[in-house]
Amino acid sequence: MLSDLRLSLVAELIRDHILLDGIDRYCQETGVKSSDFIPFDPIEFGGDILAADGSNVSVCGWSVAAINLIRSGYVVYQGQRWKRTVITFDDIFFADPAIYADQFAPPLKRLGQDQIDLKEEDLERLSTYFRELQEYASLNDAISVAKPGDIILYDGSFDVFEPLRAALSSVFRRAEERGVALLAVAKSSSLYWGEGISLPFMYHTNQAGSMLLPNSPWYLNLKDKRVNRGPGKWGGESFIVRFTGRSDHAFRVDVPGYLAGQVEEALAGISSCSTSAECPGYPHALFRAHRDIKITDNEGASVRMRLKDKLYRDGLSPRQIAVLMQDYHDILEMRQGI
Repeated sequence: MLSDLRLSLVAELIRDHILLDGIDRYCQETGVKSSDFIPFDPIEFGGDILAADGSNVSVCGWSVAAINLIRSGYVVYQGQRWKRTVITFDDIFFADPAIYADQFAPPLKRLGQDQIDLKEEDLERLSTYFRELQEYASLNDAISVAKPGDIILYDGSFDVFEPLRAALSSVFRRAEERGVALLAVAKSSSLYWGEGISLPFMYHTNQAGSMLLPNSPWYLNLKDKRVNRGPGKWGGESFIVRFTGRSDHAFRVDVPGYLAGQVEEALAGISSCSTSAECPGYPHALFRAHRDIKITDNEGASVRMRLKDKLYRDGLSPRQIAVLMQDYHDILEMRQGI
C-alpha cells in the first residue's frame, strides 16, 4: 500500500512547484513582464461564430490494426444564440497501415491536397491524423458558409505534427480569402517553463494575470517568451487568454499569421460570447460543439454490439469474437479473486 509519507512528499512537491507565492521568479525566468498582460473590453459581436470539433472512440483493435468510430462537424451561433449543428463526418475508420491511403484521400481532396507523407513512426497515429483531417475538413466547410467578418473557432491547437501542416495551411488560405477570423482554443496545454522540473506555464500565467488584472479579461502574446511551446512551425502566433474577468480559467489561443493586427478585436468578440453559466469564461460555441459532436459511451457500445452481431452472422464463433474484441485487461479484472 502507498504510504502516507510518500503521499506527503508528493504533496510537498506540488506545493513547492505548482503554487506561486509571487510572480517575480516566474517573470524573471520566462521573460514575461507585467506590461505583457493586455486588458481588453468585450464587444457585442454582430456576426456569426462557428466552432468545429471532432470525437472518436475505439470499436476494436488488434496488434496491427484498429477500428475507430470518428465524428466531426461544426456549430453556428449568432451572438449567444445557437442556430444549427452540422455533422460533416460520422463513420468507421479502419486504421491499418497497409490500406489507410484510400481512406485519407477524400478529406485530403476536400482540402486541395493529393496525399499525405507519413513516415513509419507516424503509422501509430493513423486514427489521430484521420480525425484531425476530418476536423480540418469541417473547418473548411464552415469557412465556405461563413460571411466576411465572421469568427471560426477550432477546438485544439494549430501547432500540429508535420504531416498535417500542409492541410492546415490550405485551411488558413481559405479563411484569409473568405475574410473570416480563424482561431484555435485549447482547453489544456503542455507549455512549460523552468529548469530541473517542468512547471505549468498556462496555469502560472493564469495565476499571474489574476494577480495583475483581477476581474478583467486579458491576453498575453508568447512571442519571445522563454517557454517550451513545441515546434512552432505552423505560421502564426500563440497567446494565453482569459476571456472574462469572472472566470478562473485561461486558455491557449493560436492565431494564424494573416490575422496580425486583428487579434484583440477577435478576442473581444469571442469574450462577449463566453459568459454562459454552463461554461463561464469559455466560448459557448465550442462548448456546444463538444456536446453535440461527442460520441457517447452508449454510442460506442452500440456500435461494438452491432459489429459483434455482424461478425457472428459472417461465421465467427462467440469465442473468436470475444478474443478479437475484448481487452485482456478486462479479462484480468474479471478474474480477480480466482
